[in-house]
Amino acid sequence: MLKIKNQIKKLLSVFFLVFILPLAIVSCGKSDNMTAGTSANNEKSLKVGLFFLNYSLDPKDYFNGWILVRVGAGETLLRLDDKGSLIPALAEQFKVINKTTYELTLKQGIKFSDASELNADMVKRNLERIFAYSPRAAQYFEPLKISADNTKRTITIYTKKPCPELFYNLCEPLFAVIKLPESNQDLTVSLPVTTGPYQISSFTPNEHIQVTPNPYFRDGKAPLSSIDFYYIPDAQSRLISLKARDLDIITTVDYPDFKLLQNDSAFNTQSTPGPRTDVVYLNHNNEFLKQKIIRKAISFAINRNEIAQLTGSEAASGVISPHFDFGREITPTDYNPSIAASLLDTAKIIDLNHDGIREFNGQNIELNYRLKSDHGSADSLIIAQCIKEDLAALGIKVNLIQTENLSAAISAGDFDLCSANDSALPTGDSGYFLNSRYHSKGDANFGHYANQNLDALLSKLEESFERNKRIELTSQIAALLNEDVAALYISYPKLNIVSSNKVKDLHLYTFDYYLIDSKVNVDAGTFTN
Repeated sequence: MLKIKNQIKKLLSVFFLVFILPLAIVSCGKSDNMTAGTSANNEKSLKVGLFFLNYSLDPKDYFNGWILVRVGAGETLLRLDDKGSLIPALAEQFKVINKTTYELTLKQGIKFSDASELNADMVKRNLERIFAYSPRAAQYFEPLKISADNTKRTITIYTKKPCPELFYNLCEPLFAVIKLPESNQDLTVSLPVTTGPYQISSFTPNEHIQVTPNPYFRDGKAPLSSIDFYYIPDAQSRLISLKARDLDIITTVDYPDFKLLQNDSAFNTQSTPGPRTDVVYLNHNNEFLKQKIIRKAISFAINRNEIAQLTGSEAASGVISPHFDFGREITPTDYNPSIAASLLDTAKIIDLNHDGIREFNGQNIELNYRLKSDHGSADSLIIAQCIKEDLAALGIKVNLIQTENLSAAISAGDFDLCSANDSALPTGDSGYFLNSRYHSKGDANFGHYANQNLDALLSKLEESFERNKRIELTSQIAALLNEDVAALYISYPKLNIVSSNKVKDLHLYTFDYYLIDSKVNVDAGTFTN
């Protein structure tokens, strides 16, 4: 691990030299060096660098809803607080009528940014449209029928089978509510009309979004005259733009960069545990990795605490972070290279030719480790390099393969190990994630893991409506996944955000669906370099 540590130190030194240089920034297409604040006509604005943007803002497609909610324009019926609990958004009440019937009541007087009023029928049309167009929606639940009563402001969802997590699933920005026209359901090139504190005023696909205040927002007009969001996928480019005052806020900040900025008074830094887990999936179709004793040896060989120190994360104890109720009472796998070596020796997997690599079925053990080559994040590469060194010490050779289209490689089964950053509680509930990733028939079971006992526990989870019971079952599932080494749970990354010190009341939400709300503001005055 010393080699990796030295590499990280070198990277930090190089970054520092780059960071302090006065650079002309072109990332945002701006060169006026104007920072957040009040312009000559007393208009207050912000510029934000995002690592992800898409071709459309229509929630029905891909992850467009996530962007719509994140920029402060779109809203869902319900949302999550920082603990993962449900709180009202567009809906003020929600209740389970029976195991296949669910009712929500809208708040009164909610208006879209064009002054038209939101009603139950519009919500019904939104939900029906999402399920008609988006294959992702059916992964959360399958409605049999959706009814609306405008007088009572109620929407009733009838499902094909029990869905205890339905209300939690509705927090997914896929279900963001927009105003739909009477006809022409294709809104790919349109600017969606929304209900949040801000409205979409301009959009250039894969480049830029501008939002301005929604004059009809129920809690009053938002304080900023405009917010511009720029797509800047490279983490270093976002950082340099922030330093040059071409950006006021950057998200998804790598730990080495974040650490350097913590001592710079020109910036505010925020960090919080999130719902994500850095995980390495094991291909259970691999003859070597099929053996539990080998998977256990590999897990014992990984120094999670060292990785956590290098990435500013927390060493993982299991599939879900213990910062949430669902992830508690899990016994972690300690770093113990002696036990790891002993397990492989017991399995007669030894280095017969003394070349430093153990042999399996007469051949040196080599594992192909796939990881993404884009998104501008250094953490996944750091994790992969550390694991490579740890397994090399155990006598297992690991080949790191950076892949642009990781999803295609995984779908084809073209990996032995693969890196992922999973939101284990994407909607504040564990049900959807655990079923999709670990059920033997899960739609996103990347490692082809199969365990009948686990399937039985997941079936119980699907049927349980009582919250404490769901937490208990999730703990049992997490313990089984640990004991069986279904995957390698490495660390719990933190959400990091950096802003100019002129930005005020910016809240870093635990669930990164949210970024801009009606409170974020800036100090008065014009700020220049």
